[in-house]
Amino acid sequence: MEKRFELIASSEVLAPFRREFRQILNRAGWEKKTAEKILLAVDEALTNIIRHAYQGRPGKMTVSISASDDKIEIVLEDQGKKFDPTQVPSPELPRHRPGGLGIHFIRTIMDQMIYDDQNPAWNRLRLIKHKTKI
Repeated sequence: MEKRFELIASSEVLAPFRREFRQILNRAGWEKKTAEKILLAVDEALTNIIRHAYQGRPGKMTVSISASDDKIEIVLEDQGKKFDPTQVPSPELPRHRPGGLGIHFIRTIMDQMIYDDQNPAWNRLRLIKHKTKI
């Protein structure tokens, strides 16, 4: 099963996207608890794109989803400010101030987080989750 979303970089698009993505996860046979975690990871990544890559300016984001019997791969692309989330160090826990845990959540929830910096015009982040962790 494959699906591609073309979204504007605005928080208003997140709720409708989550509803449709949740349905995709359900149809692909993901356990509800795991599906909600995957939703959280993708939501955190999209929120970071909106806040940090575009910094309130207009822009577009694409989300490509590829689900098979054993895994799901989500590819997020944007043309905002370049940023490699895989280079962010793990936070010191417990946090003494709120916020700043989005990348930590993504890293914890997903099995792989791969940043592709080959295209100078795009940020491309691949998030992979296996149904049975390898």
